[in-house]
Amino acid sequence: MADNRLKEEREKRGWSQEKLSEAADVPLSSLQKIERRAFSPNVDYALGLAGALGLPVERIFSRTRSRMRLRKAEEPAA
Repeated sequence: MADNRLKEEREKRGWSQEKLSEAADVPLSSLQKIERRAFSPNVDYALGLAGALGLPVERIFSRTRSRMRLRKAEEPAA
């Protein structure tokens, strides 16, 4: 699951969820799930949200450390 700063960035601008949803062309229900971290956005949604906020995607979304540790543990030893 991706971690995100979406709600914080939206609130900094004083935007409602509805305004961001419309500006990013992302369904409101999906935006709400992304903000609750119940849903990881696909690339199209992530790019749309970042573009609407005028930020690079990596400023809003990042991988969680637990997922990265899991991947490293799965890699074969060199």
